[in-house]
Amino acid sequence: MNLTKVKQHCSALLSVTSLCLGFLLLSILLSITSANAKQVPASVYSRYITLTTAFAKMSAQDEKQTKAKVESNKILTNDIADFYQQQRDHSTERQLLASNLQLQVLLMPQNSLQGYEQAYQVVTQLLSLSLELEQQLIFQQLAAQLAASLTTETVATKGQESKSWNLVAKHLNAWFTLVDKLDEKQHEKYKITIAKQASNAALLAQAYYLQDKLTAALTPSKRAYQLVPKNESYLQLLLALLQRLEQDKQLNKHLEIAVVDFPKSKDYWERLAYSYLTLEQNKSALSTLAITRNQGLLTAQGYRVLASLYLQQQQPRLAAAVYLEGAEKKLLQQDSAYFKGLSNAWLMARERSMALIVLAQAADAGIKLAKHDQQQAQLLYLEARWSEAELAYAALLDHGVKGEDQKTLLMTDKWRFLLAVSQIEQGKKAQAKDNLLLLQTKQYQGYSKGWLAQL
Repeated sequence: MNLTKVKQHCSALLSVTSLCLGFLLLSILLSITSANAKQVPASVYSRYITLTTAFAKMSAQDEKQTKAKVESNKILTNDIADFYQQQRDHSTERQLLASNLQLQVLLMPQNSLQGYEQAYQVVTQLLSLSLELEQQLIFQQLAAQLAASLTTETVATKGQESKSWNLVAKHLNAWFTLVDKLDEKQHEKYKITIAKQASNAALLAQAYYLQDKLTAALTPSKRAYQLVPKNESYLQLLLALLQRLEQDKQLNKHLEIAVVDFPKSKDYWERLAYSYLTLEQNKSALSTLAITRNQGLLTAQGYRVLASLYLQQQQPRLAAAVYLEGAEKKLLQQDSAYFKGLSNAWLMARERSMALIVLAQAADAGIKLAKHDQQQAQLLYLEARWSEAELAYAALLDHGVKGEDQKTLLMTDKWRFLLAVSQIEQGKKAQAKDNLLLLQTKQYQGYSKGWLAQL
């Protein structure tokens, strides 16, 4: 899998992460300490309730607001920001109270980038406080998601983006350190679901992956996939890591599982076949591609590789069938590679007439294969198509090969000798005799003696 495709899958994961911010904020509001008059001064709590009520009404209003209403909302958000600043030097309870309200404002959809940046600062400030375990879990996760969202919202330099992903990894590692110490009852109490663990593990793997820390990314990637094996984004990230780390056996193992879990994916089937090729298990690769073909999932590249494997396994008729089917389905272009492969398949199958048809089709398509004329002449001769063979060998001699070396003379004599035989078979004895007398090498002069004796 190429890097671009993996980044697309990472973006998909990140989009889900961004959507989760709103739900996570709701979780914060429900889970964080329900501060009351006993924990904070009554005046502070009363102010919190007043601002919260006003903000709730503002959020529920229709988007089509009057200019006066927009100004009123701006005053309210400024009041909430002032309230947050006023409580920062006070107790943890008061800071949590004010931060809850400020986060609601900052994570409103219209705030986007600026809101995420400020929200991250609010959350990291809270993490510096002495928090309860549940609060630590919530804010470490929120900090990680906010840092991740910043990488998609900004046009950051590579260094800035790497820094953001480093922060994501920092917060998620802190979250997993806490989670891994919890027992089953605590998991239930703090709502640490399998889905949440898998999502955070995938985000952690993504953070390492996009910093090119591939080895570090592998463990959380495996964790995400093991927790939710049916999530294809988790699988894609794991496969990409195994491929880039060249862990071929592990990649093969997971691809074998992938084709069972996602049997309609042509990507997994072909990648499994190529994985077998990497492991030098050509027969397994061939059978996998054959299954892919039977399912109608084979791509153009798959058709080419399958035909090549059939030729390697001395099954040329099957190779020819694959070439023809690929062309019929408009997956294989009828280019030089196609005509060469198909003609070789028919030649290996000793279907000389079929090979001749392919050579003729190539010529009609304006494609000149290597040694096309020589091969065509030889096939016509072997098929006893004497008049056509005569014309083909005469054409070869007309174009000829330049040079006076022994190899060139032998080639020229071979063509002239076969031309003469083609003429003899047609009863053109005088022409054949003239050609036999023109032979220059001892080898072909020796071959011609018997024929000349018969003329």
